[in-house]
Amino acid sequence: MTENRIRTGTDPLTPGERAAWRAVLLVGDLLRFEVAAEVGPVTGLSPADHSVLMHVDEAPGQQIGQQNLANAMFWSRSRLSRQLTRMQARGLVERTTDGGSPGVRVSMTEAGRNAIRAAAGVHADAVRRHLIQAASEDELSAFVRLADRIVRRDDKSPR
Repeated sequence: MTENRIRTGTDPLTPGERAAWRAVLLVGDLLRFEVAAEVGPVTGLSPADHSVLMHVDEAPGQQIGQQNLANAMFWSRSRLSRQLTRMQARGLVERTTDGGSPGVRVSMTEAGRNAIRAAAGVHADAVRRHLIQAASEDELSAFVRLADRIVRRDDKSPR
């Protein structure tokens, strides 16, 4: 965004700015709903379960500090703690402490690894059908560049 397009103070969003913001919210909500509607019935995973397992699966060694997981998901510590308690009761994750490092580590159990593997195909199919096929390669590349720029900008500020 160039400087002359940025408005400050108490100015309301312009119609174009409002349309862009609403489009981001609508597409995010719609895609999460559509993908979850396909993943949930096949795997029994809620959208929150699936998101937690994906983050843990992508972490080095398939384990991550609970605070780092909360930060990566933009969740409060209490929200993540309640979610992990439910998932731990269902045997999907485990939380451990290591005397050598501070905090709680989250890892997947065998059941969690099986669940994320079972979700992988249906998740990929749903993402391709609802997002990838709706956009050209140039549009997807532009979207990824914009998302990366926004994330990099937000990484410089405290959460």
